[in-house]
Amino acid sequence: MLGFSRISGKRVRFAFNGSFKTPGFDTNDVGYIRRADTIQQSGWVQFRWDTPTKYSRNFRLNLNQWAGWSFGGERRQTGANVNAHIVLTSNWAAGMGVNAQGAGTDDRDTRGGPSFRSKRGGNIWYYVRSDERKAVNGVWMGYFYRDEAGSSEWGGDPELSWRLTSYLNLSGGVHVSKSDDDTQWVRNVDQGGRRSYVFGRIRQTTLGITARVNYTVTPNLSIQLYAQPFVSAGEYTDFKELARPHARPFADQFRAVTYAGNPDFNYKSLRMTNVLRWEYKPGSSLYVVWQQGREGASGTGRFRFNQDFSDVFGLPGSNVFLVKCSYWLNF
Repeated sequence: MLGFSRISGKRVRFAFNGSFKTPGFDTNDVGYIRRADTIQQSGWVQFRWDTPTKYSRNFRLNLNQWAGWSFGGERRQTGANVNAHIVLTSNWAAGMGVNAQGAGTDDRDTRGGPSFRSKRGGNIWYYVRSDERKAVNGVWMGYFYRDEAGSSEWGGDPELSWRLTSYLNLSGGVHVSKSDDDTQWVRNVDQGGRRSYVFGRIRQTTLGITARVNYTVTPNLSIQLYAQPFVSAGEYTDFKELARPHARPFADQFRAVTYAGNPDFNYKSLRMTNVLRWEYKPGSSLYVVWQQGREGASGTGRFRFNQDFSDVFGLPGSNVFLVKCSYWLNF
């Protein structure tokens, strides 16, 4: 990896990096490598305004660019991003960004099959955060994505925190997303002496609710509670197979196919973690942890809020109890 950067400066900072991994490079016996045969480069330039004004405490404007290729010259990815962030004099903050992704070569979505041309697309994201010094504060984050084939996705992540006292804090958040992807991989099917790479249109809805409680009983004893019910349902239609890899436009790479399977799903889960921490002497601590997990799945792709979330609490569960003790030896 080779790079140069400027990480100080009143107004302008930047970083430019390049790296590569040769096709035969493999460290999996001693580490982990996600991909070899890759050449990557990226650039970042930031403009800063840190002098407070009548309306803001600071402002940031970031410009980003990235690209990647294989050693054979295939362009795997290219994209750019512009984002801005501001902190107001009221200590509220906000930011947003726009991403643009160019077409490239997708050599993994067929799970071992041929590569094909990926889609151009773009998304916009944003957030608004209230004054974190207040007893009640929150943040709203959201995004919207769309590509050249008409696939889209939107999501939101509102969170709220309530500091009742100096020793008790409650917080909760919701993650909701809805996607419509016209080319989600389904399965590779062997038939008639050939392999068919089957894709389909998936309409998926996901909803998760997170709750946390942090309670400091004494300076040396604290309790943390966490729970997250989660449901995600996806329904498939418009099955197609990869027929002409790298054809243009994107949709011409596929042709309609009949698929007899049912890849629809409705996945539900509940995760709970409760931790008691006791520092029974300086530097020595005792942790008692109770984790509960519940999960289940069915072949129904329809999302039904009331029924799905009521079912979560009746799913078969597993419980794990952990105890960890540490003792500080002071010689």
